[in-house]
Amino acid sequence: MACDFIEQNRTTCALGGLYTALAIERVLPVLHCGPGCQAQTRGVLGNSNGAQNSFPFMESVIPCSNFEETDVVFGGVEKLRKLLEHSLKAYKADMFIVLSGCTPAIVGDDVEEVIRSFSGGDIPVLYAETAGFHGNNLYGHRQVLTAILKQYLPRQERGETIPGLVNIFGIVPYYDPFWSAELEEIESLLTKIGLKPNIFYGRGKGLAEIQKIPQASFNILLSPWVDLEVVQELEAQYGTPYFHYPALPLGPTETNRFLRELAQYAGLDEPAVEKVIHEGEDLYYYYMNRSLHWIYSCRTLPKHFYVNASASSALPLTRFLVNDLGLLPEKIYLPEGIPEEHRERVEGYFRDLEIADEKRGGFVVDFSEDGGLMAAEIRDIHFEPGTTYIFGSLWDVLFCRGKHLPFLSVSAPQGIHMIGTKHYFGYTGGVNLFSDYYSRLADLGPFGGGSHE
Repeated sequence: MACDFIEQNRTTCALGGLYTALAIERVLPVLHCGPGCQAQTRGVLGNSNGAQNSFPFMESVIPCSNFEETDVVFGGVEKLRKLLEHSLKAYKADMFIVLSGCTPAIVGDDVEEVIRSFSGGDIPVLYAETAGFHGNNLYGHRQVLTAILKQYLPRQERGETIPGLVNIFGIVPYYDPFWSAELEEIESLLTKIGLKPNIFYGRGKGLAEIQKIPQASFNILLSPWVDLEVVQELEAQYGTPYFHYPALPLGPTETNRFLRELAQYAGLDEPAVEKVIHEGEDLYYYYMNRSLHWIYSCRTLPKHFYVNASASSALPLTRFLVNDLGLLPEKIYLPEGIPEEHRERVEGYFRDLEIADEKRGGFVVDFSEDGGLMAAEIRDIHFEPGTTYIFGSLWDVLFCRGKHLPFLSVSAPQGIHMIGTKHYFGYTGGVNLFSDYYSRLADLGPFGGGSHE
């Protein structure tokens, strides 16, 4: 669905790819753009998305060429060259990645030539084209990963394939509010079933993990479409196959299915995998059963829901709500600019549910980039108290308050609540999601009505 304008943006420009670089420990982005460009990305990917700040390099210390009017006339390549020279002396980083913004691209700065002049040094200096008119932060994320694959990894010899080593793709750091804890939980779960997950974002993850990418037995992609081109590039470059599971597993139904399909693909010890599944189910139902009797005896739970979020958040959420909680989707809004070539396949993933579409009356998956479309479409609908739940982002809070609708923020920008180690992945993630779902509902009174205050 085309839109004349975009309201309530849920993504940033391509320069937001700088957060992918920041998520790899001791990798420092160097910005070749205007002085205000970085600040714009923080509105979605920084503090407003789960009170996240980058570490060890804070946003406030990221080098920037501060492209200005004089540079539009004379070019900014020499300014960038000097910035890199000083940055290499001043920062203790293992890698520098130059991200170039809109204005240098418009005036034709040859940033790649500047980067070539720094090749052969002790510290690798890479380049990613992230002009905002090319795409959003998901495009920038891919550009940064592609720069690493094509400009850095070819320097490394592939070496022997490490049995059981698997690279994890599909989670976009800082864009997914829960990315850090999710990756730690993925690492724990996959280790239990006998694999050696290679994760290169987050605490203690850096170039040592990046260098092992070519040695993986296979790659695991956990998203509907993000990073698909990356794992395909690795397959072409190194012959590394990939296992694509489109939904980040959430709750027992999806996690069981994921583990069994992965075990079959990788030839894992099935009894050992079933043991992990049994332990996970036992944990999930233990915590759920402690609460459900009181919940269902005292409260009317909503039966219908809307989602206004990224595809990577909306798909596992929808499957969990339908397959494990028995709720019914009314409409799914995916305002993140999913490319046309992926849309039919992504919509099919949402139809892959445990109950047939005709039994619940059908639902629509909308690909408009207009984040305000949901509010515009349902603003005049009268919702009976306690019948409908909304899942979205910080943008949707005021609308839901005005309609007295229970609401949970699950996608960027998530809000300023500190996330810490919270995640929506696997068995414990299912408990976490239901806990947050019910807590927001309880704030509205016994029937889901009343005020959020």
